[in-house]
Amino acid sequence: MTGGGDHQPIWRHRLALASGALLLLSLASCATLSERGQPLVPTRYHLRTGPFIIFSNFLLTDDPPAVRCLQALERDMNRHLDFRPRLDDDPVEIYVLDDRNAFAHFLKFYYPELPPRRAFFLAQGSQRVVYTYSSPRLEEDLRHEATHALLHGSFGDLPLWLDEGLAEYFETDLMQPGAEKERVEHIVHDLAEGWSPCLRRLESLTDIREMTPRDYREAWAWVHLFLNESQSEKTLLLTSLAESNRTADTLHLAEKGATNDRLLAHITALQSRAIAIEPGSGDHSVRLQDKTADTPASTPAPRSFWRRLKAWIGF
Repeated sequence: MTGGGDHQPIWRHRLALASGALLLLSLASCATLSERGQPLVPTRYHLRTGPFIIFSNFLLTDDPPAVRCLQALERDMNRHLDFRPRLDDDPVEIYVLDDRNAFAHFLKFYYPELPPRRAFFLAQGSQRVVYTYSSPRLEEDLRHEATHALLHGSFGDLPLWLDEGLAEYFETDLMQPGAEKERVEHIVHDLAEGWSPCLRRLESLTDIREMTPRDYREAWAWVHLFLNESQSEKTLLLTSLAESNRTADTLHLAEKGATNDRLLAHITALQSRAIAIEPGSGDHSVRLQDKTADTPASTPAPRSFWRRLKAWIGF
């Protein structure tokens, strides 16, 4: 659930936009409210770190948490995916608006069709942009959307479930003890209610509106399995990612031995490990995109707006 009293799931995902709309956003740093002359996006300060450039209206002090979390994301993606961003590419532009009201106003001005959200990623060609705002969950939001941006820069348009599963996996600092504990608890509850995983069904999803909170959890669980269960599964995923730009068929992992029974066994092992963690040893915050409901937060925009365009003509 969101902060500040919202009682609804958060949808944070990429939008494939028509070129005209994205051109408008590419000029957003110059956009103002004509009557007040107030910028809709931050332009006053900027700071470069690795493959990212962060814009804000407040001064980013030396070694700010936003920078540290992005550096930690690079570390985690390198460790788990053997991933290194290409520093000769255009940097990922990250705009951190002042607060929730400023962000809501920005969305209303440009995208009145969008449901409430805390962050989003946009892409067209080599241009990659993340919009969010300063909040207690800023680091989580930055890691999630920056993961989308880095993956898109190297692998293009990944299957929906894998793109979201990897973003879910990397949104939490993986050096924190028990980082997966809360997600595992949710999945165990899902199983107790009669749910069962099915990677083929997950692979069939192509519209972000089709993904429920359980789908996000399942996508996270499959990614966790591939990256942690065995070297053969990790090699399968990494090889498939490396070949993804040549053919999307390489990412049909259900056809390559990824069985539901293996995922269930993996979840059982994760549950046992979570139980073994002593109380208090994982004093940290793990927040999910979904906390309670398995239904969309609000009425979605027309399907044509939400459709993920394979050609990425276009947060």
